[in-house]
Amino acid sequence: MEEGILTSEELGAKLKEFRKTRGLTQEQLAEKTGVSFQQIQLYESGRTRMNTDKLQLVALAISVPVAALFGEVESPLSPDEKKLLNAFRALSCPEVRQFVLRCLTK
Repeated sequence: MEEGILTSEELGAKLKEFRKTRGLTQEQLAEKTGVSFQQIQLYESGRTRMNTDKLQLVALAISVPVAALFGEVESPLSPDEKKLLNAFRALSCPEVRQFVLRCLTK
């Protein structure tokens, strides 16, 4: 591969990292993108390449710009804001998420 070009394995690892950060299972991501969870496994392992349509759907489903899958994208968030956002995304219980949001908007 040329310098600066990600392999399918590297792109898949980025996808997996973002998916986990967002608190999504492979099944949930598959549902959001209209593919099977086995296909998500293939993307994450790098055994299957994503076409441009799927790449955009996956990025949308995990709430990141497509460019974020290819490298570092500067975030306008401070380190504390990032920590708070990641902690919120890691909450798996919808009721707890709603409680946190209500507390923050009072």
